Amino acid sequence: MCRIYGCFGGERAAPGVLDAVAAAMLPGGPDEQTRRVGDGWALGTNRLAIQGVDSGHQPFVRGRLTCVFNGEIYNHRQLRAELRAAGYSFDGDCDGEVLLPLYERYGDGFTARLEGMFALALVDEREAPVLKLFTDHAGMKSLYYYLSADGRRLRFASELRALSRFPDFPDELDPLAVDRYLGGRAVWGPGTVHTRVRTLEPGSALRFADGRITLTRAPLEPAEPHWPDGEPTVAAAAGLLDERLRTEVGRMVDADVPVCVITSGGLDSSYTTALAAQLVGEVASFNIAYRGDWPADERHHAAEVARHCGTDHHQVLLDPAGFPELVERFVRSLDQPNNAPHSLSTYALFEAVHEAGFKVALTGDGADELFAGYARFVKAERDGAATWHRTYQGTMAAAETAALERLYTPDYLALVRATGGFFADRSGDELDRRVRSGRHGKLETLLRYDQAERFPYYILRRVDHLSMAHSVEARMPFLQPSVMRLAHALPAHVKVAGDTVKAPVAAAARRWVPRTVVERPKQPFTLPVTAMIRPGEALYDMIGDLLLGPNARCGTYVRRDTVQDVFRTQTESPAPHAAELLWSLLMLETWLSARSLTPAPLTESPRP
Repeated sequence: MCRIYGCFGGERAAPGVLDAVAAAMLPGGPDEQTRRVGDGWALGTNRLAIQGVDSGHQPFVRGRLTCVFNGEIYNHRQLRAELRAAGYSFDGDCDGEVLLPLYERYGDGFTARLEGMFALALVDEREAPVLKLFTDHAGMKSLYYYLSADGRRLRFASELRALSRFPDFPDELDPLAVDRYLGGRAVWGPGTVHTRVRTLEPGSALRFADGRITLTRAPLEPAEPHWPDGEPTVAAAAGLLDERLRTEVGRMVDADVPVCVITSGGLDSSYTTALAAQLVGEVASFNIAYRGDWPADERHHAAEVARHCGTDHHQVLLDPAGFPELVERFVRSLDQPNNAPHSLSTYALFEAVHEAGFKVALTGDGADELFAGYARFVKAERDGAATWHRTYQGTMAAAETAALERLYTPDYLALVRATGGFFADRSGDELDRRVRSGRHGKLETLLRYDQAERFPYYILRRVDHLSMAHSVEARMPFLQPSVMRLAHALPAHVKVAGDTVKAPVAAAARRWVPRTVVERPKQPFTLPVTAMIRPGEALYDMIGDLLLGPNARCGTYVRRDTVQDVFRTQTESPAPHAAELLWSLLMLETWLSARSLTPAPLTESPRP
């Protein structure tokens, strides 16, 4: 696992510039900082040594090929054996050593043979020099890039704040990113908060040569399982899922450094914990909770799972009185605004994992998005109203469109309307169009849309950045190709069996997880912001001071009087909608402040 960066085209970047880019993301790779510079290009890496610790030094070089790599290839032993049989030799045991031999044999299609998570950059000088960037099928690892104004140079980095260290970084804020953020709880890609900066989408390949960018994207093909009874059932799907997850977890606990597991107390993380405990003699589990009595407290469920599995359990407790200082710290690690309240918990949890001496943590992320674990999927699938898609998109927004109309300043509202309308409305309309196209059933279309358009930016970017901020690699068994292909092959009635959502996961987990965990109602892992944003609580005071203060940076976009009304409503009668909107604005305000960004006044002629 590493952080990578580089540039291609034009004059050679100064060493001091490359040093600054690397330094900006040092926590993601504190073990070794190296780079290779060629004629008009440079590739660099900050290494977090996980596999082949004594070898695996980057950049990898093979003749006229050079590569830097962020991620883990879990099938590297199998690939290494195949390559040895074809005449290749290896000096060490690092997973990244197979990349250039695979590229040499298979060309751009080599990534289809990789099972793991990755963002990688490769310079091929065998003919005319060319830069190629690749990301994994699920988008687990981030990669940001931009083209210089003259079109001659491409710069890239694993983190946006590192990319901004290049002198020609286009730092203009995209005002419409605020509407995308509030309409989707994160800035969905491939655009970013900066007008000319983009992120490479899941399963994508970028080719850059002679000032031209070519982008391609290859989705995973579904599996074709053999069903014992001739057709898929929940029981058969659960058996296949358990087999695949045992394999994936087995590969993920294979590391040259200590490995632990995150145990929230929910079904997915409990199942992951149980499998890891079966495969490792003694595994450590981590759970986070808050001092005091708060809604949605799952620590007792996590403790029950830990006892059942025999893990070395670590209970991390946060004091809500320290949340303002914690917010200031964790927002610095978010490349873009993200409204997930449990981002704060995620940041503190990985900090505790690092302090306990672990470099790798397994999580249960992805099961809900693959197997329909959220109620919103089922409600939308069963909603026959003509406006179902607008209702559905409203569940993924920080506030409904009507609330945003009241929130936005007149100038910002005019800009949003003149450039296509609210992001939430446009996103919902696009989803409706995909459902009507009929390629997949309605439920599967909802899931695929979420996996490709929302999940990488709302959840995976947060997990990546907040774990690597503490030099911890987060591994996600549910997001491996074998599991995703199986999920894509299952019909809706297997994923949601009657009133049971995520039915194959629940059925598979019964063998390993306490019945009380499998059968209890789903409870989101989140920060209880409704209860915490009220008079007498530290978050309440912080929101009042920042959002209603005279120097609020988000005032370009949102009306102060509307924010006052929402704050008054939350003060008098705390409610989820008001609390989430206030939290979302707090994240935006602190993100702008952490980067000393003051949005420019909106122009009368909106950007096309």
